[in-house]
Amino acid sequence: MKAGRVTLVAHPLTASQRDGAFPLPDEPADPVSFGAPAGATRVVRGPEVRCDLVPGAEIVPELRDLDMGSWAGRRLADVDPVELARWVGDPGAAPHGGEPVGLLLVRVRGWLERLDGGAVLGITHPAVVRAAVSVATGADYRRVDVPPLGRASFTGTGGRWNLRLQ
Repeated sequence: MKAGRVTLVAHPLTASQRDGAFPLPDEPADPVSFGAPAGATRVVRGPEVRCDLVPGAEIVPELRDLDMGSWAGRRLADVDPVELARWVGDPGAAPHGGEPVGLLLVRVRGWLERLDGGAVLGITHPAVVRAAVSVATGADYRRVDVPPLGRASFTGTGGRWNLRLQ
């Protein structure tokens, strides 16, 4: 990767987030006014409709949300606590039948490593922003919280990143 700047922004609040549930795959977000900041040479987004905030943004499959399998649409309180503890405690676990957090980390790491410089703005999901913070800094994924419209900026080169929270 050439030297560059990446800013990742979590999509706006969804009904599932408001209800304490895992999001449905194509759930919309609350409407907000959002414009790409000046200086972005590339604007990208996750493929889900809730990431469609900047007209003409390039869809990047690696920025898709964490696949929650059978838990999609379910409230956190309605998930078996033993399965939930297994999922939270083991990044390789996927008791919901979806994507393990460990694979999300691999996916996001690969995308960051393939960037070719410039200033990139990405509209994505809280899980993807958390994964990027974890990959860039070594922080424990479970200890990173990203609110709706939360953003993290990274500057770096050659896989070495600096994090700037905004």
